[in-house]
Amino acid sequence: MRLLLVVEDDYDTRVTLAAVLAETGYSVCDSGDAPSALGKLRSLLPDLVLLDYGLPSPREGEGFLRAKSRDALVASIPVIVMSAYVLPATIDGTVAVIQKPFDVERLLDVIRGTVGPPESPRTDAA
Repeated sequence: MRLLLVVEDDYDTRVTLAAVLAETGYSVCDSGDAPSALGKLRSLLPDLVLLDYGLPSPREGEGFLRAKSRDALVASIPVIVMSAYVLPATIDGTVAVIQKPFDVERLLDVIRGTVGPPESPRTDAA
């Protein structure tokens, strides 16, 4: 089963998104801040990260992406950025940028296009 890491500082958004993803069939872990997310990223090696870019400021989202890119263990894990900020259509180190509020079906399409459906077996030995 595919494991997704949801990194979102707004509790209600994080819990709701995690519930939607779990109901869709994905395994989900979550974090409310970049430092704890980086720890979970290294320990759990998820298939995909859904990152709120502005947690609680864009500098924290940027910092997460920089730290991830410098770590050989996790650098290849894809990231989808979600943000209420107006951002460029692409950001280095990410596979997609989704503007909040987002359409859940569109988000799920991007997730499936990146890691496959939830029931796909993981390709690593984790």
